[in-house]
Amino acid sequence: MLYFFHGTDGARARERASALVATLQGKKPEAELFRIEAENWNPLSFDELTLGQGLFSKTYLVQMVSLLENEDAREYICARVVDIAASPNVFVLVEEKVDAATKRVILKYADRAQEFKKTESGKEKFDVFSLADSLGRRDKKNLWVLYQHALAEDIAPEAINGILSWKVRDMLANRLSPFWNTDELKNLSARFVALYHDSHRGKHELGVALERLILSL
Repeated sequence: MLYFFHGTDGARARERASALVATLQGKKPEAELFRIEAENWNPLSFDELTLGQGLFSKTYLVQMVSLLENEDAREYICARVVDIAASPNVFVLVEEKVDAATKRVILKYADRAQEFKKTESGKEKFDVFSLADSLGRRDKKNLWVLYQHALAEDIAPEAINGILSWKVRDMLANRLSPFWNTDELKNLSARFVALYHDSHRGKHELGVALERLILSL
């Protein structure tokens, strides 16, 4: 299955894609999430994601961000878009700049596509991924400020929770953070997952609970 979010308003496209991934994770908590960008493109690994499935999970979730900026990746995606769309795994592609020919190919096979355009003023919308950067640096003050900014921009707490949760898993997988140790990250990852599920069970309002978590860091 292939979802395609694109357009000149890259921040909104990434926000919508992240919200979708967060929703899919909530429905498939056992699924393994992969994030692929132009810099870490590997065709052999991508083949495995397209054709295979996890040993203990029914589905892979593959989030691709600005991947088509890599020429080799762009050619690969266009050549195998039929297989990607038919894959048992879920692929979410987010692109800001896409040439017309590539866009036509992907739109032909995408199960769902949405375009986001900048307003006439050309003003860039707030980039919700800046919260992930602050979390990675363990900058609680700036993270809280950016969280308030994100809410003011009408970014859903569910999308924010999904992005922060992804950042924690990314730090765990790469083990490169000088600001967090492994036990702290495992605990934080569990807290983000619990926030999502508890909010859907009506135990709390997600936005309020997420702010409390941020302030507790």
